[in-house]
Amino acid sequence: MTRAGYRSLLESNEDLKVAGDAADIGKAIDSIGQLQPDLVVLDATTDSLDTAGIRRLTTNGSGKPPPVLVLVDQVDERVYRLPQFGVRGLLLNQSSPEQIVSAVRLVAAGYALFLPHGMPADHGPPVMGEEPTVGVCLGHLTRRESDVLQLIARGLSNAEISAALFVSESTVKSHVQRMLDKLDLRNRVHAVIYAYEIGMVRVGVPVLATAGA
Repeated sequence: MTRAGYRSLLESNEDLKVAGDAADIGKAIDSIGQLQPDLVVLDATTDSLDTAGIRRLTTNGSGKPPPVLVLVDQVDERVYRLPQFGVRGLLLNQSSPEQIVSAVRLVAAGYALFLPHGMPADHGPPVMGEEPTVGVCLGHLTRRESDVLQLIARGLSNAEISAALFVSESTVKSHVQRMLDKLDLRNRVHAVIYAYEIGMVRVGVPVLATAGA
């Protein structure tokens, strides 16, 4: 995906704003101080993976550097070492747009998410930064509210959920608000985190929404 493609993908979500983009790590480092982003998303092929530049990116400037999510085309030993340099998220760039958006939300919220695809067995599943803190059982949700939670975790906007479930956008908004209230969640980001924590959704595993009301 091109830089313009990533910008278009992220800006299609109401809760995400692209502060800027850069052609390479050097230009990204130069602009971080001015733009003050909450997250840096870096797309790199293994042939062009600049580990020294990534190390500079994660330690650049005064104060706390923004978390970095790296999208790679394949896995090798250099990729495995990226978390040692301060990278908070790793994902294959062949992942679906919904998975990329979900990863952006999770890493921006302070969670660590490491290579769900192509990772050898001893690396285990994606790593989340905290234990579940929400105690409300999903049994309190209606089937439609559960569908909405799954689709939010996949990165879909209200308009996209409306199209997927064949309901109006205002109905989706009502389902979203009731779901957040029942689970005592503040916003969509916390809904994404909750869905991953309880195992309802995992990056790389397709989610099937049920039909019906």
